[in-house]
Amino acid sequence: MKKIVRRYIFVLLGVAASGLFYTAVSLSQSSIEEMIVVVPHPVLRQQAVPILADDEETVQLLQEMAEYLEDSVLPKGGISLPQVAVAKRGFVAMIDDEAVIMMNPSLVFTGEEVPSLEGCLSIPQTFGYVNRSAGVTIEYHDEDWIRQTLHLEDLEAFIVQHENDHLNGILIIDKLLAEAPERVRDINMPLE
Repeated sequence: MKKIVRRYIFVLLGVAASGLFYTAVSLSQSSIEEMIVVVPHPVLRQQAVPILADDEETVQLLQEMAEYLEDSVLPKGGISLPQVAVAKRGFVAMIDDEAVIMMNPSLVFTGEEVPSLEGCLSIPQTFGYVNRSAGVTIEYHDEDWIRQTLHLEDLEAFIVQHENDHLNGILIIDKLLAEAPERVRDINMPLE
């Protein structure tokens, strides 16, 4: 039930983000929030470069981004370094209600493509369906530079695909389906 509620809240992020995003956050979140860039900022279209193992400044920034996601009043699926004007290959994604730092990720798509309703912090008030793989296997370095592998499905798979797109200069507006799909998901699958 908790996962269903989290998926539903992700969809509602768009509604909340339009009016409450800038007013309903704690004071400790203001520094990351103030760093978020929006279109047409050029860094959002850049190909991000790998993070080096001795780049402590970037790891610290990712830790602050993780804190931002975990402590925020509003639910968020993830945030990438390009979204805070840093063109490096790293992001934070909410996995099992925990903000997970993923540096230099590599994705392998393992599921069929299904429509995912998405919004983006860098494109305020824009929401729509994009096709995403229903499953992914992701390899990445964590904040301690240990190589990790996760298999993710549904919402969590969509989140890492969305954030990984940011590392390649791809935005949801590049992938929006022309119209809402007639059948979005299996009737037994909860809302994203």
